[in-house]
Amino acid sequence: MKRKLPGQPTTILGLDLDRFSYLDSHDVVLRNIQLEIQPGSLTIITGHSGSGKSTLGAILAGLLPRHSMDHLEGSVAVGGTRIEFSAKSTLRVDVAEWAKHIGFLPQDAGHYLSGIRGTVAEELAFSLENAGVPREQMHQRVAELAHRLHLGKLLERHPEKLSGGQERLVAMAALAISEPDVVVLDEPLAGLDRQATVLVMEMITALRAQGTALVILSGSTRFWAQDADELWLLENGTLQPASAAEPGNQSEKSIQRPQRSAENPDVLLCMDSVELAYPGSAHAAVQHLDLHVRSGECLGLAGANGSGKTTVLKSIAGLLTPVSGALEASGRVGLLLQNSADQLFERTVLREVSFGLPKKSLQLERVPQILAKLGLAPYSDTHPYELPASARRLVALATVLVREPQILLLDEPTEALDEAGEAILQEAITEVLEGGGAVILSTHDARFMERMTDRVHALQSRR
Repeated sequence: MKRKLPGQPTTILGLDLDRFSYLDSHDVVLRNIQLEIQPGSLTIITGHSGSGKSTLGAILAGLLPRHSMDHLEGSVAVGGTRIEFSAKSTLRVDVAEWAKHIGFLPQDAGHYLSGIRGTVAEELAFSLENAGVPREQMHQRVAELAHRLHLGKLLERHPEKLSGGQERLVAMAALAISEPDVVVLDEPLAGLDRQATVLVMEMITALRAQGTALVILSGSTRFWAQDADELWLLENGTLQPASAAEPGNQSEKSIQRPQRSAENPDVLLCMDSVELAYPGSAHAAVQHLDLHVRSGECLGLAGANGSGKTTVLKSIAGLLTPVSGALEASGRVGLLLQNSADQLFERTVLREVSFGLPKKSLQLERVPQILAKLGLAPYSDTHPYELPASARRLVALATVLVREPQILLLDEPTEALDEAGEAILQEAITEVLEGGGAVILSTHDARFMERMTDRVHALQSRR
């Protein structure tokens, strides 16, 4: 367990950044930023989507600048070593050595996991194996961490079969088990249910108690302001002191629910005694599910991580065939996945939204209209992965809406969205409902669920 020792420097991570810009870009993303991270401290950096939070996190983690590709002027000090960057510098950061001191969990938590391990237990042990930790000690540390985070029932599960929230919790545990000096977390609570949120907060408290410093990148200060040692707002590329009233704590906007056009609207989805299971699994993911969803209705799916919400959405979309029971959906079905990276693969926004649409079709003609409606028209020729997370999420939504689904399925739709993006999402949902369609959404965002849904169906976890 790490603790500050006599004579140990008070600053374990220091950043003195004059400016940073990406390859071939004239725009300065970050400028005039100074940070000094102390052992056991909690530093919160908030800001809207596109403000540069993830870029700053990648710099702290040694992932940026990319060699001879990006431009950084300034210095970073970590592990007793200071690296100077300048316009003429060709220094290459030793990422493996850097990672011994700084752990970084990106916004897409799945990117942190190795992808080559067959169980969660093996995934947690991955960094310990690389560090040459003796096997008995390695097993002990995995077991202790799993017990503390209530991950015992997941240890033998395949990482690819975890829910989005479970994946994030496992990735954070895999990061923490190697005990870096500083842990940088990008939106660590995204997609987590209430219980998992409590576990993450408890882990952060435990890490700080052993001397680990935490840097949290978040669009909201709601969970962090009270315990933060430093609270910063990233705006216009630079840091300034923030307050709890900064992004993420805005007052809720009133939503006018659409009026149904018929007294007895058509049933668009019927699920009767449906049982769902994944191929090769010994257990059913969902059992005895009965759902009837009508035209103009917005249904919310609630439940803990792993209760089967995403599984239900996949089955409605035709991606998973029920083991038993009856499932009938009327009209086109469109699914927005929880992870936008699973839905985007083209090299421009325009090509992405147009992909697969027949030439000279009405749907293809709607592409410019959809881009304008979602505020994406200025990005038509931009690569989706060069966009801020909120805009990238809206691109994934556009690929679904352009096909005019009668049943719109949304898996954690507010994840990564800023305030403006959430307003656009609300308008899109309302338009589908007013057009006689139905919306089924799964979310841990209780406030969004309350504002947007007509009713909520709670799924019970079988594990």
